[in-house]
This record gives sequence, structure tokens and C-alpha cells, in this order.
Amino acid sequence: MIRNEIVSKHEGKISDTYVEPDVWTTSIVIDDARTEEWHGKKSFTSYRVSTTTTYPKFEGGQFTVRRRYNDFVWLLQHLQNSIASKKWKRPVERLPELPGDTFSSFFGWGRFEPDFIEDRAKKLQVFMNKLCNHPQCCTDDGLIRFLKEDDMKPIMDFYTI
Repeated sequence: MIRNEIVSKHEGKISDTYVEPDVWTTSIVIDDARTEEWHGKKSFTSYRVSTTTTYPKFEGGQFTVRRRYNDFVWLLQHLQNSIASKKWKRPVERLPELPGDTFSSFFGWGRFEPDFIEDRAKKLQVFMNKLCNHPQCCTDDGLIRFLKEDDMKPIMDFYTI
């Protein structure tokens, strides 16, 4: 019998302790829709966007901001441009679709109806949760600023579309 004198470089270093890998998640809740008035007329609806995240890049765990539908439209366009401008090592997953207008809301008739506003808030929540956990978008600086900063104008000005 031949004796093997080879020693593994890992011998004595492996422990029985299992360490969970870091799993980062972001969860979004959209609620508290408010219809704002301008000179006595209903002008737009804003939504409270509450974020809970474990991503270190967010530099904090919970944020709450108010956003209008147009802000979500801007965010989607920004992320589409951001993805298109980079080269990726693997195929890019398709971005979720932004919930659109109904025929009547497009022309302003049903935009401020409670049922429409509630339905849109639910669909925006699904949209944002998919977007925030999208592999290519989840740590995008524009997305992080969208979720953290109260004022959208400096964000829109910084990231020209």
C-alpha cells in the first residue's frame, strides 16, 4: 500500500459553522393618496412611497417621500436610459411596465375618482417592488435618490433624459 503524504491547504480551517449569505431586499408600500388642488381645481394626485431596505448602498433602512405619477414616469425613463447606456455581462431582465392611464383618466374625466386612485396606488406598488428588486436597477443612484429625497426637481435636473 502506498501512503499519501499530500496535505490539503484547507486542513484544519473548515469549521462546522454555517453563515447565511447576505441577502439584500427592498420593500415598497404606496398609500395615502392625496389629490392636490391648484386655484380651486383638482390638479394632481400624490402618493406616499415608504421604503424599507437592507441594501448598504441606500445608507439607511427606511424612507418616506411623496411622489406624483409623472415622477414614476420619469423614473422608468431614467432607468431605461441607464440600462441602455451600459454594457452588461449577462442579459438584462425586462423592466416592469408602469401602470397606464384608462381612457377616461387620460382625458381627465376619471383621474380623481377614488376607485381609480386606489387601483393606481396598488399597481404602482407592484411596479415599484419589481423595479427595486430588479438585478440591474436595484442599486441605481437615480432610483435611490427617487426613494430617499423629498424634492424631485434636483434629481430630474441632475439626470437629464
